[in-house]
Amino acid sequence: MIYSTGIALITAASAEWVLLSVIYHYVLAQSPSPEAAKIAISEARRKGRLRFRAEQREHKARPHLRFQPGNLPPKIRPKRKPDQPIFASDNFCTWDWERSYATVRDASTKSLFEYVEIVGNRDDVLKLWPPAATTATPERAETAATAIARPACISQLVWAIFVTLDNIEKETATGLAGFTQDQLTKAVSARLERPVSKRTLQKAVAVRRKRSGRL
Repeated sequence: MIYSTGIALITAASAEWVLLSVIYHYVLAQSPSPEAAKIAISEARRKGRLRFRAEQREHKARPHLRFQPGNLPPKIRPKRKPDQPIFASDNFCTWDWERSYATVRDASTKSLFEYVEIVGNRDDVLKLWPPAATTATPERAETAATAIARPACISQLVWAIFVTLDNIEKETATGLAGFTQDQLTKAVSARLERPVSKRTLQKAVAVRRKRSGRL
Protein backbone atom coordinates (compact mmCIF):
# COMPACT_ATOMS: atom_id res chain seq x y z
CA MET A 1 0.00 0.00 0.00
CA ILE A 2 1.34 3.45 -0.94
CA TYR A 3 0.75 6.37 1.37
CA SER A 4 0.86 10.12 0.96
CA THR A 5 2.41 12.08 3.83
CA GLY A 6 1.73 15.65 2.71
CA ILE A 7 0.10 17.97 5.26
CA ALA A 8 -3.34 19.24 4.25
CA LEU A 9 -2.40 19.10 0.55
CA ILE A 10 -3.83 16.58 -1.89
CA THR A 11 -3.41 16.93 -5.65
CA ALA A 12 -3.66 14.74 -8.72
CA ALA A 13 0.06 14.04 -8.24
CA SER A 14 -0.48 12.62 -4.72
CA ALA A 15 -0.28 8.90 -4.03
CA GLU A 16 -3.40 6.96 -4.99
CA TRP A 17 -4.19 6.25 -1.30
CA VAL A 18 -3.87 9.07 1.23
CA LEU A 19 -3.74 8.75 5.02
CA LEU A 20 -6.96 9.63 6.86
CA SER A 21 -5.12 12.24 8.93
CA VAL A 22 -4.07 14.03 5.73
CA ILE A 23 -7.58 13.85 4.30
CA TYR A 24 -8.99 15.25 7.54
CA HIS A 25 -6.66 18.27 7.54
CA TYR A 26 -7.22 18.80 3.81
CA VAL A 27 -11.00 18.91 4.29
CA LEU A 28 -10.61 20.93 7.50
CA ALA A 29 -8.82 23.66 5.52
CA GLN A 30 -12.01 24.01 3.45
CA SER A 31 -14.43 23.66 6.38
CA PRO A 32 -15.75 26.11 8.99
CA SER A 33 -14.93 23.83 11.93
CA PRO A 34 -13.36 20.45 12.86
CA GLU A 35 -16.81 18.95 13.46
CA ALA A 36 -18.01 20.09 10.03
CA ALA A 37 -14.98 18.41 8.41
CA LYS A 38 -15.59 15.17 10.31
CA ILE A 39 -19.28 15.17 9.40
CA ALA A 40 -18.49 15.74 5.71
CA ILE A 41 -15.93 12.89 5.61
CA SER A 42 -18.15 10.51 7.60
CA GLU A 43 -21.17 11.22 5.41
CA ALA A 44 -19.10 10.65 2.25
CA ARG A 45 -17.85 7.29 3.55
CA ARG A 46 -21.29 6.19 4.72
CA LYS A 47 -22.79 6.97 1.30
CA GLY A 48 -20.05 5.03 -0.52
CA ARG A 49 -18.56 8.13 -2.13
CA LEU A 50 -15.22 7.96 -0.31
CA ARG A 51 -13.40 4.62 -0.31
CA PHE A 52 -11.23 3.64 2.66
CA ARG A 53 -8.75 0.82 3.22
CA ALA A 54 -6.50 -0.20 6.13
CA GLU A 55 -4.44 -2.95 7.67
CA GLN A 56 -6.78 -5.05 9.82
CA ARG A 57 -5.45 -6.64 13.01
CA GLU A 58 -7.61 -9.21 14.77
CA HIS A 59 -7.04 -9.78 18.49
CA LYS A 60 -9.01 -12.92 19.21
CA ALA A 61 -10.92 -13.03 22.48
CA ARG A 62 -9.84 -15.79 24.90
CA PRO A 63 -12.79 -16.22 27.28
CA HIS A 64 -11.69 -19.70 28.39
CA LEU A 65 -8.09 -18.74 29.23
CA ARG A 66 -7.20 -19.43 32.87
CA PHE A 67 -3.96 -18.49 34.64
CA GLN A 68 -2.68 -18.08 38.19
CA PRO A 69 -3.22 -14.77 40.03
CA GLY A 70 -0.31 -12.43 39.42
CA ASN A 71 0.61 -14.04 36.12
CA LEU A 72 0.10 -12.23 32.85
CA PRO A 73 -1.66 -13.97 29.97
CA PRO A 74 0.66 -15.06 27.15
CA LYS A 75 0.94 -12.54 24.35
CA ILE A 76 -0.43 -13.66 21.01
CA ARG A 77 0.34 -11.76 17.86
CA PRO A 78 -2.79 -10.46 16.14
CA LYS A 79 -3.88 -11.90 12.83
CA ARG A 80 -2.97 -9.26 10.24
CA LYS A 81 -4.66 -8.60 6.92
CA PRO A 82 -3.10 -5.79 4.88
CA ASP A 83 -5.02 -3.58 2.48
CA GLN A 84 -8.51 -4.48 3.66
CA PRO A 85 -11.47 -2.40 2.42
CA ILE A 86 -13.56 -0.51 4.96
CA PHE A 87 -17.18 -0.74 3.91
CA ALA A 88 -19.77 2.03 4.04
CA SER A 89 -21.85 -0.06 6.45
CA ASP A 90 -18.99 -0.62 8.93
CA ASN A 91 -19.44 0.97 12.36
CA PHE A 92 -16.59 1.50 14.82
CA CYS A 93 -16.13 1.74 18.58
CA THR A 94 -13.36 4.32 18.26
CA TRP A 95 -12.21 6.48 15.36
CA ASP A 96 -8.96 8.48 15.67
CA TRP A 97 -8.65 11.11 12.95
CA GLU A 98 -5.10 12.18 13.78
CA ARG A 99 -3.69 8.64 14.04
CA SER A 100 -5.60 7.24 11.03
CA TYR A 101 -6.82 4.48 13.33
CA ALA A 102 -10.08 2.80 14.34
CA THR A 103 -11.31 -0.17 16.39
CA VAL A 104 -14.39 -2.34 16.55
CA ARG A 105 -15.27 -5.32 18.75
CA ASP A 106 -17.20 -8.23 17.29
CA ALA A 107 -20.50 -8.52 19.14
CA SER A 108 -20.58 -12.33 19.02
CA THR A 109 -16.93 -13.42 19.38
CA LYS A 110 -15.81 -10.38 21.44
CA SER A 111 -12.63 -10.27 19.36
CA LEU A 112 -11.10 -6.81 18.90
CA PHE A 113 -10.33 -5.57 15.40
CA GLU A 114 -7.88 -2.71 14.85
CA TYR A 115 -7.73 -0.75 11.61
CA VAL A 116 -4.24 0.72 11.28
CA GLU A 117 -3.03 3.38 8.82
CA ILE A 118 -6.47 4.03 7.36
CA VAL A 119 -6.21 5.52 3.89
CA GLY A 120 -8.72 7.04 1.50
CA ASN A 121 -8.79 7.15 -2.27
CA ARG A 122 -7.16 10.28 -3.70
CA ASP A 123 -9.53 10.61 -6.67
CA ASP A 124 -12.59 10.31 -4.42
CA VAL A 125 -11.23 13.10 -2.20
CA LEU A 126 -10.50 15.42 -5.14
CA LYS A 127 -13.94 14.76 -6.64
CA LEU A 128 -15.67 15.62 -3.37
CA TRP A 129 -13.38 18.51 -2.42
CA PRO A 130 -11.72 20.03 -5.50
CA PRO A 131 -8.50 21.96 -4.69
CA ALA A 132 -9.95 25.20 -6.07
CA ALA A 133 -13.08 24.66 -3.95
CA THR A 134 -14.93 27.31 -5.96
CA THR A 135 -18.11 25.27 -6.05
CA ALA A 136 -19.77 22.87 -3.69
CA THR A 137 -22.48 20.26 -3.95
CA PRO A 138 -25.81 21.30 -2.39
CA GLU A 139 -25.28 18.80 0.42
CA ARG A 140 -21.82 20.17 1.32
CA ALA A 141 -22.93 23.79 0.99
CA GLU A 142 -25.90 23.18 3.25
CA THR A 143 -23.75 21.44 5.88
CA ALA A 144 -21.18 24.24 5.84
CA ALA A 145 -23.81 26.96 6.07
CA THR A 146 -25.44 25.24 9.03
CA ALA A 147 -22.09 24.82 10.76
CA ILE A 148 -21.19 28.49 10.26
CA ALA A 149 -24.46 29.50 11.90
CA ARG A 150 -23.63 27.65 15.13
CA PRO A 151 -24.51 29.89 18.11
CA ALA A 152 -21.59 30.52 20.44
CA CYS A 153 -23.58 29.15 23.39
CA ILE A 154 -23.87 25.69 21.79
CA SER A 155 -20.94 23.28 21.86
CA GLN A 156 -19.48 21.91 18.64
CA LEU A 157 -20.54 18.37 19.54
CA VAL A 158 -24.16 19.34 20.22
CA TRP A 159 -24.20 21.32 16.98
CA ALA A 160 -22.69 18.38 15.06
CA ILE A 161 -25.50 16.19 16.41
CA PHE A 162 -28.01 18.94 15.48
CA VAL A 163 -26.76 18.91 11.85
CA THR A 164 -26.70 15.10 11.74
CA LEU A 165 -30.29 14.91 12.99
CA ASP A 166 -31.32 17.32 10.24
CA ASN A 167 -29.63 15.08 7.65
CA ILE A 168 -31.33 11.95 9.01
CA GLU A 169 -34.70 13.70 8.99
CA LYS A 170 -34.29 14.75 5.34
CA GLU A 171 -33.16 11.30 4.22
CA THR A 172 -35.91 9.33 6.01
CA ALA A 173 -39.47 9.21 4.69
CA THR A 174 -40.95 9.36 8.19
CA GLY A 175 -38.43 11.91 9.46
CA LEU A 176 -37.33 11.37 13.03
CA ALA A 177 -40.75 10.18 14.17
CA GLY A 178 -39.89 6.56 13.44
CA PHE A 179 -36.84 6.51 15.72
CA THR A 180 -36.62 5.89 19.44
CA GLN A 181 -33.99 7.88 21.35
CA ASP A 182 -31.83 4.76 21.61
CA GLN A 183 -32.02 4.25 17.84
CA LEU A 184 -31.23 7.90 17.18
CA THR A 185 -28.26 7.79 19.58
CA LYS A 186 -26.89 4.75 17.75
CA ALA A 187 -27.49 6.28 14.30
CA VAL A 188 -25.84 9.59 15.20
CA SER A 189 -22.87 7.84 16.83
CA ALA A 190 -22.33 5.82 13.64
CA ARG A 191 -22.42 8.90 11.41
CA LEU A 192 -20.10 10.96 13.60
CA GLU A 193 -17.75 7.97 14.04
CA ARG A 194 -17.71 8.55 17.80
CA PRO A 195 -19.87 7.51 20.75
CA VAL A 196 -22.64 9.96 21.61
CA SER A 197 -24.50 9.80 24.92
CA LYS A 198 -28.28 9.92 25.09
CA ARG A 199 -28.03 13.00 27.31
CA THR A 200 -26.02 14.90 24.68
CA LEU A 201 -28.49 13.77 22.01
CA GLN A 202 -31.33 15.16 24.12
CA LYS A 203 -29.55 18.53 24.30
CA ALA A 204 -29.35 18.63 20.49
CA VAL A 205 -33.03 17.65 20.21
CA ALA A 206 -33.92 20.47 22.62
CA VAL A 207 -31.93 22.93 20.48
CA ARG A 208 -33.80 21.80 17.37
CA ARG A 209 -37.16 22.26 19.08
CA LYS A 210 -36.24 25.71 20.32
CA ARG A 211 -34.96 26.88 16.94
CA SER A 212 -38.04 25.55 15.14
CA GLY A 213 -40.39 27.10 17.68
CA ARG A 214 -41.69 23.72 18.84
CA LEU A 215 -41.45 24.45 22.57
